[in-house]
Amino acid sequence: MKRNHGLLSSQRATVSARVLAVGLLASLPGVAVAQETEASPAPEAAPADAAEQSGLQDIVVTAQKRSENINKVGISITAVGSEDLAARGVSDVSDLVKVVPGFNYTPSAYGTPVYTLRGIGFYETSLGAAPAVSIYVDEVPLPFSAMATGAALDLERVEVLKGPQGTLFGGNSTGGAINYIAAKPTPDFRAGADVTYGRFDRAEIKGYVSGPLSDTLEARLAVQYTHSGDWQRSYTRDDSLGEGNVLIGRLLLKWEPSDRLTVNLNVNGWRDKSDTQAAQLVAAVSPNAAVRALLDNYPDAPASNRAADWDPGKNFERDNGYWQASARIDYELGTDLDLTSITAFQKINRKSLVEADGTAIETLAVAAPGRSKDFSQELRLAGESGPIRFVLGGNYAYDFIDDSLITSAMTSSFPFDVARAVSIQKVNTYAVFGNIDFKVTDTVTLQGGLRYTDQRRSFEGCTYDSGAGDLSAVISRFATLLSGIPTTLPPGACITLSPTYRPGVVFNNLNEDNVSWRAGVNWQAAPRALIYANVSKGYKNGAFPTTGATASLQLAPAKQESVLAYEAGFKLTLFDQTLQLNGAGFYYDYRGKQLRGKVIDPVLGPLNALVNVPKSRIAGAELQAIWQPTEGLNINMGGTYIGSKILGNFINYDALGVLGPLSGDPFPLTPKWQFVGDAQYEFPVGNDMNAFIGGAMNYQGRTNGGLGDLALFDMPGYTLYDARIGVKSPDDKWRASFTVQNLTDKYYSTLVNLPTADAVIRYTGRPRTWAFNLSYRY
Repeated sequence: MKRNHGLLSSQRATVSARVLAVGLLASLPGVAVAQETEASPAPEAAPADAAEQSGLQDIVVTAQKRSENINKVGISITAVGSEDLAARGVSDVSDLVKVVPGFNYTPSAYGTPVYTLRGIGFYETSLGAAPAVSIYVDEVPLPFSAMATGAALDLERVEVLKGPQGTLFGGNSTGGAINYIAAKPTPDFRAGADVTYGRFDRAEIKGYVSGPLSDTLEARLAVQYTHSGDWQRSYTRDDSLGEGNVLIGRLLLKWEPSDRLTVNLNVNGWRDKSDTQAAQLVAAVSPNAAVRALLDNYPDAPASNRAADWDPGKNFERDNGYWQASARIDYELGTDLDLTSITAFQKINRKSLVEADGTAIETLAVAAPGRSKDFSQELRLAGESGPIRFVLGGNYAYDFIDDSLITSAMTSSFPFDVARAVSIQKVNTYAVFGNIDFKVTDTVTLQGGLRYTDQRRSFEGCTYDSGAGDLSAVISRFATLLSGIPTTLPPGACITLSPTYRPGVVFNNLNEDNVSWRAGVNWQAAPRALIYANVSKGYKNGAFPTTGATASLQLAPAKQESVLAYEAGFKLTLFDQTLQLNGAGFYYDYRGKQLRGKVIDPVLGPLNALVNVPKSRIAGAELQAIWQPTEGLNINMGGTYIGSKILGNFINYDALGVLGPLSGDPFPLTPKWQFVGDAQYEFPVGNDMNAFIGGAMNYQGRTNGGLGDLALFDMPGYTLYDARIGVKSPDDKWRASFTVQNLTDKYYSTLVNLPTADAVIRYTGRPRTWAFNLSYRY
């Protein structure tokens, strides 16, 4: 059996026509994904000019740990090549909304990003919140969403799998998995550089060098630095915010001491010193009459993405850093048997201050210092025998998370100025898995996968008085009144109360296990017509929150959730391979959905807590069309419908803290309709130059920012348009372009939220931006 790295090197060696065709075919979601074992790579296409290629070219992906034609296996996936990512302005995880229908990115109120696929996500602001959509770089898991800042550096492609994952990848997930595939070291010298200058003085330079260090050792070094000026403006004073400052680097080493053994080392990291985003005030909801009057009289924010307000004189610059080292060892035990080991260690440090009330009044600002250390080890065996292909393996992960929230609320309904919430978690996860593909006939293949996971999570947490003694005094009186026992808490003390109203640090454990599985059938009805059906069950492990808690009940964990997913679909290549149609319908039976609900504190009112929704469902469908009607013209279109609903008799607090039935309501932050589209026309303008012009659109339907579907938290639907124009060499060695994103300067919301008891806030999307881009490849 051949290893994937050989395939990846051969793909990079092809000329620009193949690269372009791969990027075009990859740019639409829902296409099939590779199988679960490793196979021989597809043969390398013979060099040809773009004009000599006819029709859409096949894509090979490795999203499920074997290289195979993307249109041969019935699993929903988006595979987007590096050229198309650059052309469509996809530079980080948040930009995937431009190319992946059914994907949503939400910047949470305290800065931790939230990823959602087909309505399945986990809105939780804690650093250690395991996401429902997992992120990987070259199959190495990034256990927490905040780690993904540098994942998009120097890529071959990104692959997005939809639906429950867990029978193969490093961790369970109910929503899906995003796997970034880094560009690998090359056997000959290669180098490239990209320079961008754009609106708000955005300057970006990135480049790579790659080549052999000896007969058996190859290396690739990639670096990117981005700096930009302030893009937000205060609408009440002369002030600005929003500077960008990010440095990313990655070193890859590939050592092949023999034909059987390959070792890949990946050392990477990033530093982010950008400003956090300020919010807009939507409405005052404070129970304190004086604070309510103050916020009611605050000027309304204009309908502009740039307009916001924040506390003057504070430093909102992040100080976040991350590094990772991973080693992958592939050893060929025999012609049809491979052994793979993947070992990784990573560490993140986070320090940031978030403006969380959208005003210059210090109603709420939250600092979120935190750190985590994470180790993972996977060992697997892949092989084939006759009609059977299989994978057997296991993995182990250890996570240590130290997380804090420091709340500053000088003018608010809270009976304190500053408080500090602290949590420490230790997580041990063990898993074994197996997958098998059985080719029943030349046209029918059965697939099955099984995974057993055991996770043991310990937690300790509390909310502390700042040392001023104001919160300690309030809780002392409250505890004395309710318990009947005189209680005096000193300044700086832990103030979280037990069910018997005694203060103290909360210690808890959450030990869970589960069995994920998948079964499917693929029918190759014709050489370029695939019909498939899958049933799978996935789990997401439970979680403890980091939150300001006067009562230990607020620190209770959300238990593990599960999704039983049914999906059927097709992939058709038509009209002399100029049209690709992909469609799928899916139904998710959702149990124990984890989300942020509320509990009512007698002193502080509605406060955040994690809850499980016993029963809910998602029903939906996707359709994609990839069309090359004539030479040089490529059109990609895709859309998703997602119908989410809470079932049963679920009673909890809505987004404003009002207790009531929520059954029948849709999920927050889950639009019913999403569409993406892209078109580009390329044509020669001489013997040594091509020109291109293109545009893209992205539609996100109406959704709501909180439970209860309240009008105050409504997020209207919107459509964004991008445009690009440029020239390039026929072999794509150099390229110059001008791009515009959010062409119409559309005003839209990415989150409407109530992070405090006093004010509903809105985070907006980015305004219109433009950029000049130059790239060169040697």
